[in-house]
Amino acid sequence: MNLLWSRIYDVIIKSLLCIDSQVQQHLKKINNKNNCFELLGFDVLIDSDMKPWLMEVNLSPSLATESPLDLKIKSQLFLDTMNLICLRKFDRRRDNLNKMKNRVKNIMRAKSY
Repeated sequence: MNLLWSRIYDVIIKSLLCIDSQVQQHLKKINNKNNCFELLGFDVLIDSDMKPWLMEVNLSPSLATESPLDLKIKSQLFLDTMNLICLRKFDRRRDNLNKMKNRVKNIMRAKSY
């Protein structure tokens, strides 16, 4: 199984290398490269000899689920994607508390002048 995954990774890497120059050109047009990402969906067919064949690459693939297996796969994909881009849960209560603390500090500093 590891050999199969290695071959699949090889197909994906080779396909990404084919479009590297187009991606680089597109990135030059983006002002803030830290605030964007793209999810690609690779459809790979495995033949009877366990050789992977790239069928297509989908830009922004659908994350709709139609079966329990689909839900399991796409839920993990979503979690992995959010972890990869370092997205963290936003705690509004903690954020508001920090804002209030900073305001109090600023008021106390202003009074001490």
